[in-house]
Amino acid sequence: MVTRIATFALNDRMLAASLRTQAKMGEVQVQEASGSVSTDYGGLGSSAKTLVSLEVSLARSKAYASAADEAGSRIDVMYDALNAMTDMLSSFRASLSGAISASATDASDTTLANTAQSYLTEFASLLNTQFEGRYLFAGSDTTQPAVDLTNYAATDVDTADTSYYQGNATTASVRVSSERMVNYGVTGDDTAFEQALRALSAVANAATTPDSDTLQAISDLVVSAVDAVAAVQGRLSVNAATLERASATQTDYQDFTSGLISNVRDVDITAVAAQLSSYETQLQASYAALAKIQSLNLLDYLK
Repeated sequence: MVTRIATFALNDRMLAASLRTQAKMGEVQVQEASGSVSTDYGGLGSSAKTLVSLEVSLARSKAYASAADEAGSRIDVMYDALNAMTDMLSSFRASLSGAISASATDASDTTLANTAQSYLTEFASLLNTQFEGRYLFAGSDTTQPAVDLTNYAATDVDTADTSYYQGNATTASVRVSSERMVNYGVTGDDTAFEQALRALSAVANAATTPDSDTLQAISDLVVSAVDAVAAVQGRLSVNAATLERASATQTDYQDFTSGLISNVRDVDITAVAAQLSSYETQLQASYAALAKIQSLNLLDYLK
């Protein structure tokens, strides 16, 4: 019986095995270079859905944190404006006290009225503070100034008058999570601002020089306004702290989610390096075996 000697089938199998090993080695080399399991979602298999969900959740969290930070910046600007208002009202009260105790002359009365008019204009300007194109004290109607003094002349110390206000009663709000909205800020018709503008207008627009009793009533109104402004600042501080905590919570969530994304998307470089070394060894062995098979010659067995 004669045994037929042939190397084609064996050579074909070894070549196919070498090519498969070479392809796997190429994939691992790409992973080592990129640090990722795959350069597209298709290479992740069943993990692709998980990765997409985590990435969407991370992007949403970043948007919430950014919105909270932006709102916090607006509050900081409003708080600074309130500080300027407090300083202004304190200075005006000092002027009133001097006028009450000194039996002011006509000249000093004119000076007080001019001071009141200057403060009135400046106070309105502070209420029309803009930040990033938004009028901060106009409620949710942020596209137009909150205050217009054109037709405003409050001369009755005891009667509230918000006719100067051009905004709406809706305070600003920001979404800081999928379940939570935070209302923040203050509108220009708040009692604190109304009292301040009324007191300033009562002096600036008085038809005649106010008497001592009227000046005292105005001074008391200014004190009330200062206290009310301080209360508003307290509310803004609470708003700022709430937004800061919301932003911190989202930042913590982003760190956690980023870790999960890394577990799905990224490779262990040390493990990949070891796998690459193993494939190199296999490929070298395959090439050596293939070279041995291809060196066989049927004539050598027939001689």
